[in-house]
Amino acid sequence: MHILTIWQKELKQFFLSPIAYVILVVFVTLAGLFYFDLFTYFVQIQAQYQNYQNPMAMQQLNVNDMIITPLFHNLSVLLLLIIPLVTMRLYAEERRSGTDEILLTSPVSESSIVWGKFLGAISFYLVALVLTAQFPLILFKYGNPDVGKLLTGYAGLFLMGASFIAFGLFTSTLAKTQTQAAIWSFFMLLILWIIGWLAESVTGIAGAFLKHAAIMTHFGNFAQGIITVGDLVYFGTFIFLFIFLATRVVESSRWR
Repeated sequence: MHILTIWQKELKQFFLSPIAYVILVVFVTLAGLFYFDLFTYFVQIQAQYQNYQNPMAMQQLNVNDMIITPLFHNLSVLLLLIIPLVTMRLYAEERRSGTDEILLTSPVSESSIVWGKFLGAISFYLVALVLTAQFPLILFKYGNPDVGKLLTGYAGLFLMGASFIAFGLFTSTLAKTQTQAAIWSFFMLLILWIIGWLAESVTGIAGAFLKHAAIMTHFGNFAQGIITVGDLVYFGTFIFLFIFLATRVVESSRWR
């Protein structure tokens, strides 16, 4: 019950803040620009092959590989920039305004506080994802998009976003200001992103470890329409680990 109360409070605060609407507008606008660029390129290539009367090349063109998969990868880059702005206020703002003392002295468990805030941020993020769904739906008028690949890609975006939110919430419990929380979250998530590139130039056990630790390795499978148990375990472990750590930080604040 406490979790639901905090979830409702957090979601309400999101939509009472003008920053939240700015984030939604920026996210959807950039997603639309990415989609328009990919779609335009696809139409241009299709027109060229038609002019050359090359039926074999025409058969190789499909919206799944040329639009859907690249679009999901582009959206994943946006998450790296947007999620730290979503999570920066979750707990750091409570500390700045002094309302964390009210939470910590109330009969609400630390896990309820953390999970309530996490679910509030997840709900806001889901609104952003739903707003971007209009773009791939347009493809049904011009091609034969793979519904399974669309659903899998969005499942990957949801899990990646949830992982970023869990980590951002953790940094927000540590930071003294919202700006500090956003910067810490962005740079640490960027490291998880970059090690995927490093893994390509490292061999042996170290290379395998870096590849497994890189978040893009696991999201890439979802973007390709592939769901594996290993990827689900990775994202699930990531989320619960940082929710657990955030809870321990809040718990330590209560006993100071």
